[in-house]
Amino acid sequence: MPEIINSETMASGVHQKLKSNYDTAVFIGPKKSFSNTVLRNVEAELDDIEPLRFDSVSEFIQIASGTMVPARLIVIDASILDEERSQFYRLLNERETLLTGPEAPGIVLAYMHDTCVQKVFAAVGHVDGFQGVLPMNQSIDIWLAVMRLLLSGGTYFPADVLEAEPQDCRRDGDAMDVAKRTLAETLTQREIAVMEHVMHGLQNKQIAEKLNVSEHTIKLHIHHVITKLKVTNRTAAAMKFIEVMQH
Repeated sequence: MPEIINSETMASGVHQKLKSNYDTAVFIGPKKSFSNTVLRNVEAELDDIEPLRFDSVSEFIQIASGTMVPARLIVIDASILDEERSQFYRLLNERETLLTGPEAPGIVLAYMHDTCVQKVFAAVGHVDGFQGVLPMNQSIDIWLAVMRLLLSGGTYFPADVLEAEPQDCRRDGDAMDVAKRTLAETLTQREIAVMEHVMHGLQNKQIAEKLNVSEHTIKLHIHHVITKLKVTNRTAAAMKFIEVMQH
């Protein structure tokens, strides 16, 4: 598997290592939206796809213009578009000339809540190059299935996005505050501490050393978290934890 690459390595000229047999899935948005856990899931579960994250559309355009970035798909966090709307439209309209890859990539909006993406969708839903939306609030299995569909050239426009009432993305903060309080009430402080380490990619043995407990105890904590969050595995628990705690 290829290494996960971030924009810092691109800026340092290490983008040469992208010239391989792998296509790139570009994620544009803050780390709280596209964490290392998200990128590792892409790397591990999607064949021949190399994840690459940028903080902003402006940064991506600046670094990627004129370089051989074989991007198959560009995923943009819808919540950053209030500040980057003009750059987003530039990317949509000039993607074939801005990038020098073999094909112009499709562009997708990622979102946590339907109302956040609907306002943008209403404006650009029929623009050439806009391929669909990517819900970040789904289980890992559904999320990966949507990613596979989009990477294969398919489109994804779920009915709940098409029918949602337009609202400002920033209003979702109140709902996330409620979800964060609910999660804090559901998990113990030790379970939250364990999941914070899981979220940053640490393995059970490393977490046990940091918390000065046995590896078996860490496994039990993670098992309890999986049960409480009503998910099926460690990765899904980490994704759900990230969705709430990092927003």
